[in-house]
Amino acid sequence: MKSTIAVKPLSSVTYWNHFVRYSEEHGIDVDAVVSKFSPSDKQDFIPFENFKALIAEISLKSDKQWVGLDVAQNLQISSHGSLGFAVTHGVNLRECLALISSYYQTRLQAMDIQAIVEGDSYSIIVTETCDWNPVNRILHEVLALTLLNIIEYVIGNETQRCVFNFPYPEPEWSDKYYELLPCSVSFGHKVASINIPLSLLSIPCVSPNARSVDYAKNQCDLELERINHYDTLSEKICYLIESNNNYSLTLETIAKYLNMSKSTLTRKLKLENNSYKSIIENLKKKQASHLLLESDLSVEAIAFKLGYEDNSNFGRSFKRWFACSPASYRQKNLL
Repeated sequence: MKSTIAVKPLSSVTYWNHFVRYSEEHGIDVDAVVSKFSPSDKQDFIPFENFKALIAEISLKSDKQWVGLDVAQNLQISSHGSLGFAVTHGVNLRECLALISSYYQTRLQAMDIQAIVEGDSYSIIVTETCDWNPVNRILHEVLALTLLNIIEYVIGNETQRCVFNFPYPEPEWSDKYYELLPCSVSFGHKVASINIPLSLLSIPCVSPNARSVDYAKNQCDLELERINHYDTLSEKICYLIESNNNYSLTLETIAKYLNMSKSTLTRKLKLENNSYKSIIENLKKKQASHLLLESDLSVEAIAFKLGYEDNSNFGRSFKRWFACSPASYRQKNLL
């Protein structure tokens, strides 16, 4: 089963907990971020943006530049939940990699994983589906060591025949990569990927069990279903519009992206006591206020940015929202 890319990226709470524990063990103060974003005991997922904030705080205060590699050393396969259980019982490396490609979003939805075959090499390509800055290097370090530890569990020392390609220049501390990663590494690529000789795919796992794999897959399917319904439809639409910074997206475009008809989208929003028109209106109102007070853009530029064809239409909408003109609003509030 191929999962659907989450509209609003989430991360497993397990990974949040690992980074929090790392900060505690290394005396790194992240109390401000934890108190603001810490998930409740009932949460299994946390917004990726919150997870990024925690990593950024650790990176800022850590005396180690290879934080991602340092954290990933303590990530056990069991840390990956049902997916981790599944890959430890696959029949061979091919099945284990297929399970990762199918269910990686039960752990992190901020990326896309695709597998391709080129000649005698099997490549897993990882692309970012949202902004990973300013912690993209740390996340790629965690990703690399995590994937390679799983592969090493299955095929042992044969992992050294693989190559991991990083999507950034070689850092000054690259000796840590060669020390901690169980295979060759390469830098300066467009995307992250791992190249695996095709001959390694048939190597059997040390603990194959088809029934265990089926059980774990059922659990992963349930987790994917929960992720798909984690946010309300209104929240998903808001995220789509704001992340694309496009306030001209039509109902038809949003419905197509969400794989549903216009009528279904309208009906489901009605069940949430909302409408697409109201969502757009509220987002434009919020963004108009933000841009007037936090940027030097002209009123005309803001109107264009919010999808208005002319300034007069923007002015009428703004007066309905705030009972004054955009220029008056900016002058009054800045004063």
